[in-house]
Amino acid sequence: MTAIDATGLGAIRDLADTLHTSGRSLLLCGAREQPSQLMKQAEFERHVGAENICGSISEALQRAAEVYRLHDAKKKAGELTPAK
Repeated sequence: MTAIDATGLGAIRDLADTLHTSGRSLLLCGAREQPSQLMKQAEFERHVGAENICGSISEALQRAAEVYRLHDAKKKAGELTPAK
């Protein structure tokens, strides 16, 4: 996306919060200048985690693999609750 407004950012924030509540993660990748600036101003990283805002596809794929490994380890340890 090349631009976003507060309403769009709010919708993504709500999605991130819903995913987090259900034990999942939202990864963002390659935000252009305007969306990136708005996300910083709105302290958006509180909702997705700074580690989940990636600058490139390769960085996002590495992060996705890490999230998967963590999820799989928790699943094997019985730490996950079933999604609703």
